[in-house]
Amino acid sequence: MSDRPYRIAVDVGGTFTDLALLGPDGVELDHKTGSTPAEPADGLVAGLGGLAARAGLPLAELLGRTGVLVHGTTITTNALVTGTGARTGLLTTHGLRDVLLARQGSRADQFDSRSAPPPPLVPRHLIETVRERLDRTGEVTTPLDEDGLRRAARRFAAAGVASVAVCFAFSYLDGAHERRAAEILAAELPGVFLSVSSRVAPEVRLFERTSTTVLNAYVGPVLRDHLDRLAGRLTALGYTGEVLIVQSNGGVVALERAAERAVNTLLSGPAGAPAAVRDVVAELGVPEAMTIDMGGTSFEVSLSSGGATGITTRAEPAGHPVSVPMLDIATIGAGGGSIGRATAGGLLRVGPESAGADPGPASYGRGGREATVTDADLLLGYLAGGFGEGLVPSAALAGRAVEALGRDLGLGTVETAAGVHRAVNAAMADSLRLATARHGLDPARLALVAAGGAGPVHAVELARDLGIALVVVPAGASVLCARGMLRADLVSYHVRTLLGRGRDPRATGVDAAEVDAAFAALESGAKADPAAELTRLADVRYVGQVHEITVPFPSVPSVDAAAVAGLVERFHRLHDRLYGFAQPEVPVEVVNLRLEARVPTAAPRSAPAPSGPPEPDGVRRAWFDGAFHEVPVRDVRSVPVDERQEGPALLAGAGTTIVVPPGFAFEVTASGTTLVFAADRERAEVLAALRETRLEAVR
Repeated sequence: MSDRPYRIAVDVGGTFTDLALLGPDGVELDHKTGSTPAEPADGLVAGLGGLAARAGLPLAELLGRTGVLVHGTTITTNALVTGTGARTGLLTTHGLRDVLLARQGSRADQFDSRSAPPPPLVPRHLIETVRERLDRTGEVTTPLDEDGLRRAARRFAAAGVASVAVCFAFSYLDGAHERRAAEILAAELPGVFLSVSSRVAPEVRLFERTSTTVLNAYVGPVLRDHLDRLAGRLTALGYTGEVLIVQSNGGVVALERAAERAVNTLLSGPAGAPAAVRDVVAELGVPEAMTIDMGGTSFEVSLSSGGATGITTRAEPAGHPVSVPMLDIATIGAGGGSIGRATAGGLLRVGPESAGADPGPASYGRGGREATVTDADLLLGYLAGGFGEGLVPSAALAGRAVEALGRDLGLGTVETAAGVHRAVNAAMADSLRLATARHGLDPARLALVAAGGAGPVHAVELARDLGIALVVVPAGASVLCARGMLRADLVSYHVRTLLGRGRDPRATGVDAAEVDAAFAALESGAKADPAAELTRLADVRYVGQVHEITVPFPSVPSVDAAAVAGLVERFHRLHDRLYGFAQPEVPVEVVNLRLEARVPTAAPRSAPAPSGPPEPDGVRRAWFDGAFHEVPVRDVRSVPVDERQEGPALLAGAGTTIVVPPGFAFEVTASGTTLVFAADRERAEVLAALRETRLEAVR
C-alpha cells in the first residue's frame, strides 16, 4: 500500500504493551504503555494513541496512513497457563479414548516419583469415540459411522462444549474421515469451534497429534473472540489496513486465518525478538548468539546461528506437547514483576508468580503490596531509565514491601533486596545453562543479547556467571519484540509423513525418488506466493530411534542420490554435536518432510528515533560487591560512539537501564548498540574470538 507507508507493531505482554512505528523514511518510533489484562484491546488502543502523539499526528491520521498493523499477543499463552480456555470436547477413533490421558507413560522429571503431568485439557467425560479406521498405509478398513458421530455430537451439545477437537488414527495419511466428521459436527453444533488434526498437525505420532489438536481447540475460541473484538475496535477508529498476527514460528499470518490455527500463536509475543536480533548480530559479525528477553512477567531465552533462531516441533508449553513448528524459545516465570516470598522453612523464593500489570510491583503505586524483582532492583539503585508513560516508581513503597519480606526471612531491607536480585539471577542462569546444554553448546562461545525492560539490568551478571565474554544491548532493547515484529515475514509450514504409505516395513535407508515426489507434492499443495522463498527440511533418525532431528535439506533442484548422501552426512554431524556420538554404520530413515514458505517483509532496516534530548549525567548510589558505591549515571545516547568507557556505570535508556558492574567496560556503536565486556579485554579482541566460532544452523 504505497499510499499507506506506515507500519505498526504491537506486542501485548503481561505487564507492558510495547509499540513500534516504522515510517517511509526508515525512522522508527516506539512507545510503552501498561497492559490491561481484563481487556487487552484497551491497552492496545491506548498505546496507539500514545504512539500517534510521539509521531505528532492525530490517531485517525496515523491509522489512515498505516497499511499494516502487526500484533503479537499472549492471549493463548495466558489461557493455557491460567486454565481459562474453552470447554473442549475430543472426538477420536473407537478404542482410543484414553490416548490423551495415558500420555506416553513417562514422567517429565524421571527422578521425582511424585511428579505428575498437568491436568488434561479435556476431561474423560468429554471424550467421545466413533467407529472408523485406517490402516498404517492409509487404506480404509472401517468406514466412518456417521450415525454414531451424530449421537456423539448430541452428547457434546448436552455437555455445553464450545470447541471440539477431531483426531483419528492414521488421519495424517488420509484426512477424508476427519473432514467428513467436521462437516457433520458443523451442521450439528453450529457456532462451535472445530479443530481437525489433519489440518492442524498432519503428521505421525498419535499422542502428540492429539495433544496439539486439543490445545488448538482449547485456545482457539479465546483467540477468535479477542481478534473479533480487536477488529471491531480498529474499525471503529477508522483503520482499514491489514492486520497480521505473529505466529510462534516468528512469521505472521492474516488476522482472519489466525484463530483457525491458534496453537501457532502460543509464543506470539516472544517470537518477535529474533527478527530484530538478526540485524544486530549481522552488524557485529557474530555468528552465534543467545538472546534473553526479561520483561515484567517472564524470561525467555533463544539461540541463533548465523542470525537464524532454531525451530522445534517438540515443544511442551505448560506441559502439553505440541508438534507444530515453533521458535525454540524457553520460558520461565522470572521478570520484573516476579514476587519474592518466604517458604515455610524460611527460605527465599522468587517467582514464578508475578504482580503483572494489575496491581504491578509495589513501587508502581497501583496497589501492589508484595516485594518484586523491580522493587529490589530499585532499592539497589539499578533503575535509572524510564518505565513508559512517565511512570516514576516509588522507592518508599518498594522499601515497605521489601522490608516486610525481610521480616519473614529475618533479614534487613537491603540484604533482602540483594537476595531477591541474586535469586532471580540464579533461576535465569540455570535456564541459560539448560538451553545451551540441550543443544550441546558452550555458552562461552556465544554473545548474550539482552532485551526487555529488565534484561539489560541483569544481563552482565548473568554473562559473568556463565563465562560469556560479550553482552549486546540493541537500541530500543525494551521494545525489541515489537521492533522485530515490524520485520516479520509471512511464513507457513507444510509437512508430509513418509512412514507407512505402503512402504515395505523392512525397508531401510532413504529413497531419493520418494523424497523428491513428496517435496513436489508439498510445494504444489503449499500454493506459495511467487515471491516466497522455499526451504526444505527433513526429520531424520537412526532406524530404531524414537525421536528424530530436523535437518536442513541440501538446496538442489531435484532430490537425487547425492542430495540424500548430503542429508545423511549432515544428520550424522548434528547428532554428534547434540548427543556426543554418531553411528554412520547404522541406516537412517526420514520420518517427515517439511517445507517452509517465507515471503520476506519489505520493511527497511532502521534504528529507534531519540525521544528528546539526552538527560544530563548524574551520580547514584548502587549496590556492588556487597556495598553501596557512588556510580555515574549516563544517558546511553550521550555516550560518544566507539569510545571505550569503564564501569561501574548505569546507562539510562528508554524503558530500561544497562547495569555495568565494576570490572567491565562498555562501548556504544554508531547504530546505538551497547557492547559490554571485561575491562581487561578490548572490544576488537572479544569480537574476533567470537567470530571464529562457526557452528551449524540451530535446528
